[in-house]
Amino acid sequence: MASTYTTRIRLEKQGNGDNDSTWGTVLNQNVIDLIDTAIAGYTTISLAGGDVSLTANDGTTDESRSAVLRLTGTLTGHTGVYLPLNVSKIYVVRNATSGAYNATVLINGGSGHVVPQGGSVIVYTDGVTVSPAFDSVGLGYGTAATLNFGTSVNQLIPVSAADARYVTAATAQTITGAKTFTATTEFNTTEVIASATQVYSKPVSIAVATSTVTANFSTGNNFTTILNANVTFANPTSPQPGQSGIIYVSQDGTGSRTASFASSWKFIGGNAPTLSTVASSVDAIIYNVKTSTAISVFAQLDIK
Repeated sequence: MASTYTTRIRLEKQGNGDNDSTWGTVLNQNVIDLIDTAIAGYTTISLAGGDVSLTANDGTTDESRSAVLRLTGTLTGHTGVYLPLNVSKIYVVRNATSGAYNATVLINGGSGHVVPQGGSVIVYTDGVTVSPAFDSVGLGYGTAATLNFGTSVNQLIPVSAADARYVTAATAQTITGAKTFTATTEFNTTEVIASATQVYSKPVSIAVATSTVTANFSTGNNFTTILNANVTFANPTSPQPGQSGIIYVSQDGTGSRTASFASSWKFIGGNAPTLSTVASSVDAIIYNVKTSTAISVFAQLDIK
């Protein structure tokens, strides 16, 4: 009686009375060794030449039986790794390719799953489609919405930097209620640093453009600028009432640069100060935004 083969990982099922005296060898090589591969086998698949259809052989070694697939090569276009049709299985797939293209694990004629470059995923196939083992439902405990967990920016989740490298929001969010930051937190869009004891802003450099200095208050609170010409401090962009900070104004190596101020800058008695003119001298313009068109200013001159 001829051997038959299992439908999923193609193990040999010997017929009654077959392989007299070699039955054990067939069992070891065509069943036990192949089970070992299906559970813990590791196969490297090069995608340098384009799409690859994984081999699927009855009772002998092949590519699609392995538990782990490592994708390599430089991609020259979007590339597919085709699994056997009508064969269900679970895979761990590592995308170690290079090149700015996608590598997709799929069934010919069915939908697949893109494996992110440099990443690893667990996927399963029912023989028609390939899907990620973990999706928005996570590990089977329900969605974030049903758990009421992490569905609002006000539900801050304590995680270490190693566990959650970056957390982003798709749209602008407002955090309400009392929140405690026990470690330094950096909000990269505005360079604001929040720690358990202080909040501060890294100084943002302002270049002189056509004898004009324009501070963009949406980029920070504190600024630095070096005068390389006689300049006008234009009305800043995006000032927010209540915002305050310091603008450090330095003379370049030549010095004798003068500065005037646009209408939104409001000084004591209505008179703008005369800034220091000695080469490399530094002044500090201390400001507080009252309204978008009224910024109260106090100047500290010749800081040494």
